Amino acid sequence: MPPRNLDSDGFAVHPEPMTSDQALHYLRIAPARLVHDRGPVSAASDDWPFLYLRDRTIPDFAVRSMVILGFLGVGMVYLFLPKGRISLHSRMFFLGAGFMLLEAKAVVQLALLFGSTWLVNSAVFFTVLVLILLANLYVLKIARVQLRRHYMGLLLFLAAGIIVPLDLFLSGGIAWRYIVPCIIALGPILFAGVIFAQTFRGTSNPDQALGSNIAGAVLGGLAESLSAVLGFQYLLLVAIGFYLLSARPRRLRQFPA
Repeated sequence: MPPRNLDSDGFAVHPEPMTSDQALHYLRIAPARLVHDRGPVSAASDDWPFLYLRDRTIPDFAVRSMVILGFLGVGMVYLFLPKGRISLHSRMFFLGAGFMLLEAKAVVQLALLFGSTWLVNSAVFFTVLVLILLANLYVLKIARVQLRRHYMGLLLFLAAGIIVPLDLFLSGGIAWRYIVPCIIALGPILFAGVIFAQTFRGTSNPDQALGSNIAGAVLGGLAESLSAVLGFQYLLLVAIGFYLLSARPRRLRQFPA
């Protein structure tokens, strides 16, 4: 900002009705005007915090970025994978896609409640890593893990994250304002971690399973752009779809590499 404008109230001062002598004391930064002739504008909210969008849509530059990243990902896989038929572990693939959406939703939800700071983000990532560690220890201790029960718990937590509005946690005691929303936001990660660890333990090709999971994480990262259409709360619907697809333990054969 020009130094001559630092002491001015931009909402109260209007240079247009000033005399030429008075207008010399102000610098015009740039011409600006609001356009309202393209229909209604969607109001930003905590669930849809996209100030630069007029409506619920994925911007063109985001679509172009998704296409470019998709081609780069497929090209890297084609160039560096060993030649032969490529087997994709579908459960691990969709588990990776769903996990990326869970993590994004948890970061956004807790940032809205506790503030969008590096401390909050670091605490969320630290908690995610601890939950994944606990899930692995649980699978090591339990000889036979019932995946159906953990899928049910995962879907129940995801449904609660969609139904329960965040406004309920803006007031109240410590347990209601801090502990309950953290459980709702981070609880699905524990169940998803158990499903991942048990599936990885039972696979006969851990390299293909891990590679499929990483490929699914790329898909989940691209699917995060759907938050510009659905909002972050209903982005969990996409995560539910991924996890339902992961519940079918089959292997998908691709074309020869």
